[in-house]
Amino acid sequence: MKQSLNTISRSRYGLLFSLIAILLTGCGHTPGSGKERNDITLKITFGGEPVTEGVVNLENPQTGEGGGGTLSEEGTATISGVVLGTYTVVVLPPDPDPVPPEPGKPSPPPKTYENIPAKFRQNQSSPLKVYVTADSAEFEFDLKNDG
Repeated sequence: MKQSLNTISRSRYGLLFSLIAILLTGCGHTPGSGKERNDITLKITFGGEPVTEGVVNLENPQTGEGGGGTLSEEGTATISGVVLGTYTVVVLPPDPDPVPPEPGKPSPPPKTYENIPAKFRQNQSSPLKVYVTADSAEFEFDLKNDG
């Protein structure tokens, strides 16, 4: 009896995970969904110097649309297929290194990323906005001077 209950439980969990996967796949913003889109490039600097580490995210709280990209050595991030509209821009430092230190060695101090001030790291406090149109493709922000 226990074995058949375990089989039924596993079967239900498998079905549940399959449904979740289908729902998540259906939530993506796919090209051709009827909304006009444009590819954009954002350049992020701090005092004129490129911010070369981190991620740029876009969010439109009214529509739930958004996107994101990783900053390059030039301080740029290209985001493809952005639905036309107004977005708040958030700049986040990269995730900490997941590799633990060697046994017996202390962890290095976390990097602070002073070139990404705290107010630009949250949607609620970031003053950075972009209005994506069919004609707009490039945006530039200086985190030392734009806030």
